[in-house]
Amino acid sequence: MKTIVKLMMAAVCLSLSTLAFGQQAFTIVQVPNSVPNTLTAINDSGQILVNKGTATSSTIALWSLQSGNTPIELSGQSGVGAAINSVGDIAGAGKESGSTQVQAFLWEPSGGQHWLGTLGNYPSAANAVNTSDAAVGMSHNTAQVSHAFLWTEANGMQDLTPDVTSPLGAIATGINSSNEVVGYYYPNGSQYVEGFTWTEAGGLQNLGPAGTIPMAISDSGTIVGQAPNSAGLKHAFSWTENGGFVDLGTLGGDSSTALSINNKGWIVGSSLISAKNGALVHGFLWTPSGGMQDFTKLAKFSAGQQIYSVAVNDYGDIAVTTQAHVVMLAPKITATATSSANPSIVGQAVTFTVTLSSIAGPPPDGETIEVSESSTIYGTGVLKNGVTQVTLNGMKAGSHAIRVTYNGDAYYVSFHQTPITQVVNP
Repeated sequence: MKTIVKLMMAAVCLSLSTLAFGQQAFTIVQVPNSVPNTLTAINDSGQILVNKGTATSSTIALWSLQSGNTPIELSGQSGVGAAINSVGDIAGAGKESGSTQVQAFLWEPSGGQHWLGTLGNYPSAANAVNTSDAAVGMSHNTAQVSHAFLWTEANGMQDLTPDVTSPLGAIATGINSSNEVVGYYYPNGSQYVEGFTWTEAGGLQNLGPAGTIPMAISDSGTIVGQAPNSAGLKHAFSWTENGGFVDLGTLGGDSSTALSINNKGWIVGSSLISAKNGALVHGFLWTPSGGMQDFTKLAKFSAGQQIYSVAVNDYGDIAVTTQAHVVMLAPKITATATSSANPSIVGQAVTFTVTLSSIAGPPPDGETIEVSESSTIYGTGVLKNGVTQVTLNGMKAGSHAIRVTYNGDAYYVSFHQTPITQVVNP
């Protein structure tokens, strides 16, 4: 619960591959000049949202493997980003020039920053945005009660919880491509939080038992967050209309929280580890076939890294903020190769079939690999479903360490790997 409170307060105030889970499945890429303990997000273009700042001002940047750091020009005095969609639109909160009030905003690469207003009073903050630029979050109403909102260009800011009068209020935390919204609120006269879903057709519907806190919703309607289990422990959950609640477990401690889900059904979040290790919060990846796995194993993450914010995109890239910095966990590509003849003889053409794979699957079709030995380049191949063939000619007698080079893209880190030794007989 502490992790959730910390995250939400920050927002208000400003086909598994053959790679086994026991192996290192991700490469850690440190985002340069990033600051610790800040919100982060990642989109399907591989762009990571980076919040920077000082005690008196804050700025936003985007970072990617291919483009590096790109500062964002905000029209106000400062701003904090909370979410980014697939085309690079950013939702968050900041202060207009000359104002001391925090207000929700939407920033677009082509249109700049748009202030979204309030439900009657400040502050307001946007927590999520979908591909249609519909944004959700919280805003105070005229009675200074926090309410959940949905903002669209056509209708402006809509109050999703108009009947809430509890001073603890309400907040919307997630939205999918169908404008299905999730969040939580405190019923009038109650100190126990209730999760909710909202649709235009069905309005507000409670989700789960008291204590349920939804954090995100996928395009297929799967909801993730934190909820009390049958023993009263607060565990990460997933929920579907057909399957109901699934307790995702923990990494050994008493509590966990799911914070993000992609359209593969991958879920990331944070979990306390066993009590003997103190109150360390580790990051986790949960998949339908692999269950919950610790970042310290999947990415050789330092055991002392405390997770603050984490998000996953549809390519399996994970953005993580710790007490030290922001990092990207990129699925680690591995290469295997088979030879049409091994050993071969001098003068014989040999065809290598090269397969690239990762925990998230192969690189996109059309990307290329290079097959070489030392400084000799034998040829290149174009990938389809992670597979390509390259024919080698002119190898001399002896043993040849054949290397595969992949140059990487927006989602995967480049690498050189020697997957096979080819023997050529005289």
